[in-house]
This record gives sequence, C-alpha cells and structure tokens, in this order.
Amino acid sequence: MDLNEKKLALFDAHLSHKGLQHLVDTAAGLLGNPIFMADLSMGIVFKSSDMGSGELDFSAENDLERQLSLAKQAADAGYLDWIYHHDEPVIGTFEGQPRYLSARVRDGVQVLGHVVVSEAGRPFDESDKELLPVVCQTIAFELRRVRQNDTSSVEYGPLLEELLAGVSMDEGIIRKRMSSMGHTLPATLRVLLFRPVEATKTISLAYLRSQLLHCFHGSIGIVREGEVVHIVDGSISVDKLDERLRSHVYTGGLAVGSSWETRGLAKLRSAYDQADAAIRLQGNAARSLICPYDDVIVAHAGKLAFSTREGMVDALVLPQLRVLMEFDDRDGTDYVESLAAYLNSGRSVAKAAQTLHVHKNSIYYRLQRIRELAGIDVEDERTCFLSQFSLALMGMGPKASF
Repeated sequence: MDLNEKKLALFDAHLSHKGLQHLVDTAAGLLGNPIFMADLSMGIVFKSSDMGSGELDFSAENDLERQLSLAKQAADAGYLDWIYHHDEPVIGTFEGQPRYLSARVRDGVQVLGHVVVSEAGRPFDESDKELLPVVCQTIAFELRRVRQNDTSSVEYGPLLEELLAGVSMDEGIIRKRMSSMGHTLPATLRVLLFRPVEATKTISLAYLRSQLLHCFHGSIGIVREGEVVHIVDGSISVDKLDERLRSHVYTGGLAVGSSWETRGLAKLRSAYDQADAAIRLQGNAARSLICPYDDVIVAHAGKLAFSTREGMVDALVLPQLRVLMEFDDRDGTDYVESLAAYLNSGRSVAKAAQTLHVHKNSIYYRLQRIRELAGIDVEDERTCFLSQFSLALMGMGPKASF
C-alpha cells in the first residue's frame, strides 16, 4: 500500500464514525507499530489495542515513574520542545528502548498533546514520517467530534446549568436526581473554576475536564461558557487540591479559583460566585496555583457593597456558620449567639458569659462544641476574622459604644 492509499484508509476510518479506537488501531496497522497519545501533562489519552508488552509498551498503566523518566529524556534532548512547536515529526531514542517517532496533535493553534509511535513492530521508513502528520490531523478531527459529543451528553449537565443560573431547588431533590444518574455526592462540596487566561498555553477544556474527573475520583464538572466548572469533595483542603493538581493535571494558561466548602449543590451559584471572585480579585497576587476565596473575601464584600443582586450577601456567610444555625434551629441551642458574644467581646470568655448571663464554663463548653460540630477553631485568627465578618453581615456584629 503506497502513501496515498494509506492516507485514504485513514480518512475512511475517520469518516466511518466507528470511533476513536477504530481510527487509532487503523493508524497503528498502517504504521506497522504501536501508537499512543499523551496530553501536555504526559497523561495517556488513548493507545492502540496492541501495544506490545513489558519494556516495549511505553504507555503501560501503573508505570508512571518510567514514563516520566522517558519524558525527561525526550525533554533533555530537545525533542519535546521541537514537537510542540512544529508539525514535522521527529525520530528519537530512549536509552535501552526502541526508537520512537513522534509529532504534535493540534486543533487549530491549540496543542492537544503528542502522538508516539514505538518501533516495536517493524523498522521505520521515510513514508512513516510523511504519514504521521496525517495521522495526527485525523486524530484531531476525531477528538473534536468526540469532544463535542461528550460535552453535549453529560447527563447531569442540564441540572448543573439550572443551578448555576440561580434556579432554587431543594437539596434533597438535587441529591436524588444525581443519585438516579449514578452519582453519590459527598456531604460537602467545593467549586473549582478553571478559566483560560493564555489561549496559546491552554489545552482543550474538554480534555481538561477529563483529566479532572480522573484526578478527583467521584467529582463532577462541565465545560460552560469557555471555562470548566468542577465540583470536588469539600473535605479536601485547598492545599491538598493544589498539590494534586500540580502533580496530575496540566494547568498551563489557566487561572484557578476555589470557593468555600459548601454543604450541597443547592448553593452552587453562590459557590461559583466565590470561585469567580477569587480569580477576578486575586489576579497576579495568587500565593499558589489555586486562588482561594478566603484571600479575597474582604475585597469581594467591598465590591458587593453597591450590588443590588439578590442573594449576593448570602454568598459571603461562612458555611460553618450555616451548620451552627441548622443545629440551633433543630435542637434549640444557642451556638451562633454564643460565638457572636465571644468574638464581639474581644474573645473574652468572661465578658461573653456576662453578656449571655451564663457561667464561664458554659462558654468554654459551647466553644468546644462549636469546634466539634462546625470546625470553627476560635484559636485561629483567620477563622475568627471570617466568622466575625459573616456574623456582622447577619446583623450580629459588635455594637458601637458611645
């Protein structure tokens, strides 16, 4: 089969609509060697059905250490830099491994990753270097089609769109709807917002979403209005999220904002507003990859002081205070009032006890229960500030004395 016939076979495989795997296996057959694609974070996107075995399989699962070592060799030799800036393939050699033929896959100016062909079946010839760019082009076409289909078929997408639009919905109903689609939500959630800020460095948002789903087990997310809204387990700290993103997800060209921990999807719009504010107001002053809402709450409150949008102040109230409010409503306790009295008295147990007409031991006990029930640590300066700020918004702040 000559080169033109091979090109026609590739286009036929793409036009057959038999799927990405069929196209990849067709390409592998035409090249006579195993083939796989890695994204910009070196994660495997796909691979041919027959990848060989042992040392011949560059894409083997649970072999991340060797893969990173091989990627480093390619980077040190200058191959990766060449690949990501040119369409012309390169042939390289890993020490003690078969040679490889590689070229980038791009959708317009957006680089999606690179294809690697391992010389495990037959020796490369000149026609392989001419055929590989065509393989990459047809793969880009197929990935675009897959991406479009996947985005439109996210089963929980319409529900998240409603909630992000501010539609009011009972949390119990939301959880039942998610459960009917096979998704069990954790007790608390956190919104991570991924917004492109440098188009030339950003990977496809659909592939970003797929990476996030793989990185955070049980998470959910959608591509929406040119950004990715991703919802993760709220019990994972921002520091841990930041660490995991750096290790497993390519985030080049992206700004990442994080909301506070929230108790459910019913408050999704408020959580989105927080993550959005974290990106907008933090700018280049971010201390880490993720911009946490804690860092911008005061600036956000200033911006909202003149806002007439209904529910915006609600977004500023610390979620832990809502937990205490629920306990107070359900059990007839006075945890929120006790916390307010303690903070408004300059964190004096004696003054708080005097204000509430109770013994000091009652205040000590309530502060301990507040920590156990809602995770509010009154020894932490930042927590105390955010708690008092939220209480002030609720009309329970310190009163002026004349």
